[in-house]
Amino acid sequence: MMLQAAEESPKEVVALWRQLPALAKSTPKEAYRKLDTWLPNRGVRGLYAKAQFALNLAQLEKLSGHKIFRLGPHQNGQLHLNAKEDFGHYNPAFLKWATQHGIPGQHNAQLRKELQPVYDQHLRQLARNYFWAHQTLQANPQRATKAREGYLDQLASEGKAGMWLQDFFRPEADRMEKWGDWYEGNVALGFWVRRNLDGSAKECQSLLLALLQTHDPKWLKAQQR
Repeated sequence: MMLQAAEESPKEVVALWRQLPALAKSTPKEAYRKLDTWLPNRGVRGLYAKAQFALNLAQLEKLSGHKIFRLGPHQNGQLHLNAKEDFGHYNPAFLKWATQHGIPGQHNAQLRKELQPVYDQHLRQLARNYFWAHQTLQANPQRATKAREGYLDQLASEGKAGMWLQDFFRPEADRMEKWGDWYEGNVALGFWVRRNLDGSAKECQSLLLALLQTHDPKWLKAQQR
């Protein structure tokens, strides 16, 4: 039996990428409602609503050998999105695995060419918005610190921490709308706040850069000038 190459993507991950276009057409509206999203083509929730029918969180944990979340309300392969006092703390070990094995085209030119249309249609806008959001916070560390402190205060008082972040970042999202998507930009800013709090920002950035370097290298190079 041949051993899987260290950087090779499991067949289940390749199948997920290949099935995304069909899943985008077949995913029932109820799947989006259960994830509290009304935008099927926007955000990580919209993406997962589709992806779960090919590879859900519990299956992904078994496949990777890592828990996706170290701490927080999301446990045993289930998302609990209405928690007021905490959030999902990503497991850096899982993110490192995803960086190596979650992008089939990263180490395979044939798969990169085959799956480029999948990236273009279903992942490009999301990836670019998350990159812009990261750059925005990096450029204004005082603003980022204020966001983290305010978010923690909201969690401590069991307030509407997510809504607070969206309101806090409204000015940044308004500016990002000129070159991206307002909703995704706003949510992405909050995502990076949480990643800095749970200590997984470095691994998330590495995963995002690996995706962009594989399927969006010209755009990425233009942003880094």
